[in-house]
Amino acid sequence: MNDVLLVEDEPEVAELVQEALEDAGLSVVVAHDDKTAYERLERDARRFTTLIADINLGAGTTGFDVARRARALNPDLNVVYITGHAAHLERFGVDDALMFPKPFDPSELADQVTMIMGRPRPRRGDA
Repeated sequence: MNDVLLVEDEPEVAELVQEALEDAGLSVVVAHDDKTAYERLERDARRFTTLIADINLGAGTTGFDVARRARALNPDLNVVYITGHAAHLERFGVDDALMFPKPFDPSELADQVTMIMGRPRPRRGDA
């Protein structure tokens, strides 16, 4: 499948990103914490083509940890980090990941995700 796993502990941010990704024609599964993300990955990591993970998930592990586990289960997974603290953090992530600093335009994030998935983003009004 071509689903996106979005791991974001802030419900408002998760909702905005989910809407933008769905407007781009993507199927999105949301996890609001690391535990839920790990459960979804353990159940069916190959279902996802892209992981979007906030780095700071509040309690529990980080988005870096989630991405490392996700890549162990699905080495072909695209990874995009979103964070309010982007400076000097890239070295902690997985290889070939994108870093999107907050605040960001959710539609720009959706454009980047569709690009890395190799899918053209549908434009409003296109059939």
